[in-house]
Amino acid sequence: MSQPHDRLLAGLRIIDAGQVLAGPFVSSLLADMGAEVIRIEMPSLKGDVAAHTNSSRAGEQRNKKSVTLDLHRPEAAPVLKRLVAAADAIVENFSPGTVERWGIGPDDLNEANPHLIYVRISGFGQTGPYRDRTSYDRIGQAIGGLIYVTGEADQPPVHPGYMLGDYVSGTFGALAILAAVYHRDNANCDEPQVVDLSLYESIFRYSGPMAAEYSREGIIRERRGNVRSWSIPGEQFLTRDGHWVLVLALNPQIFQRLCDAMGLPDLPQDPKFCDHESRLANEAELHQVIREWVNAQDAKPLYAVLDAFRVPYGPVNSIADIFADPHFAAREDLVSIDDPHVGPVITPAPYPRLSHAAGRVYNPAPSVGEHNDEIYRGLLGMTHGEIETLGRDGVI
Repeated sequence: MSQPHDRLLAGLRIIDAGQVLAGPFVSSLLADMGAEVIRIEMPSLKGDVAAHTNSSRAGEQRNKKSVTLDLHRPEAAPVLKRLVAAADAIVENFSPGTVERWGIGPDDLNEANPHLIYVRISGFGQTGPYRDRTSYDRIGQAIGGLIYVTGEADQPPVHPGYMLGDYVSGTFGALAILAAVYHRDNANCDEPQVVDLSLYESIFRYSGPMAAEYSREGIIRERRGNVRSWSIPGEQFLTRDGHWVLVLALNPQIFQRLCDAMGLPDLPQDPKFCDHESRLANEAELHQVIREWVNAQDAKPLYAVLDAFRVPYGPVNSIADIFADPHFAAREDLVSIDDPHVGPVITPAPYPRLSHAAGRVYNPAPSVGEHNDEIYRGLLGMTHGEIETLGRDGVI
C-alpha cells in the first residue's frame, strides 16, 4: 500500500517576484501543494506594520518564505541570478521591458540557469500594439470581453465583482509551470521556457463558445441580465424572508418537476410554456409566475420543497452566508490560520484537493525578510560579509 506523501510538489522551487495579485497567486497555488516558494519583497517593508497586518497577506503569502531584495538596484541582479540558479521557475508581473532594464530579464537569468521557467504576466503581453499600455485586472476583463456581456440589457456593462483577470492569470501561470516542468523532465528538454501571459487573454480563454458563434454565425452575445437563452427558466428570486435564490430548470423534465413543486402541474401544457422556444419568448411572464411563488415563502421551507422535487437551486451567498453554510463546513472549504501578525484569520482552503498529498497550510505568511539568513547564507552560501554589505546598502 502506497504511503501518503507530505508535499505533492516537494523539490519544486519557485522564485516569486510578483506584485499585487496575479504574480503572487501563481506561487500561492503551488505553495499550497508543497512547492518551496521564495518570495522577494522590498527591504523597506521590513518594519512596515501595515504590510504585515494586512489580512490579505495572511492568505496569499501563506506557505511561502520571504527574502528582501530591491530588484530596482543594479546590485540585486547578481543576487537574483544566484537565486534562480537554484530554482525551477521565477514569476514576475512587472510592465513589459521593466526587468530587462534592471538586467534580470529572461536572457539575463538564463545565463545563470539554462533550464529556467520564466513566467511573465502583464496587461497585454510582451508583444503587440498594446504592449506598453498600463493595465489592471478590470481593464483585462473589459478588453477580454467579460464586462461587455455582464449586466442588464438596457443598462451599462458592469464589473462582475471578483478580480478574475488577476486570479485566472495566476491559475494559468501555475498550470504553465507544471506543464513546463513535465516537458522538461519527460522530454529531457535542456532549453529555457518563457511563459507570456496577459490579463485580457486569460479572460478571453474563459469566453467559451463566443468566438466560434461569431465566426460561424455572426452572433454577438449581448447583455441580457440574468436571462440565458439556454436556461429558461433561470433567475434569481427573493424569498419572503429576504434571501435571494437561483432556480434553474434547463430541460423539460426539470421544468415539469418545478411546476409540480409550485402546484402547477399543467403549466408545461400551456402553449406559452410548452417548449423551450415558447418559454424563451415568454420569459418575463414565466419568471413572474415563479417569482410570486418564491416571494410567498421563507427560504428554508422553499429549499426543502425544491430538494424534494429535485429542482436545481442555489442560495445566492454572501461571504457571511458562506461562513454559515454547512456544506462549506463539511467540505472544509475554509481554513483558519493562526497568523502571528494579524491573529487567527480564516481564508479559502488549499484547492484543488487530491486524495493524498493534499495541499494544506504548512506555515503562516512569513515576516518580510524572515528567511534571509536561511536562503542567502544557507542556500546560496553567501558570507556574513556579503550579507552585511548588501543589508547596509539597502539591497536586501
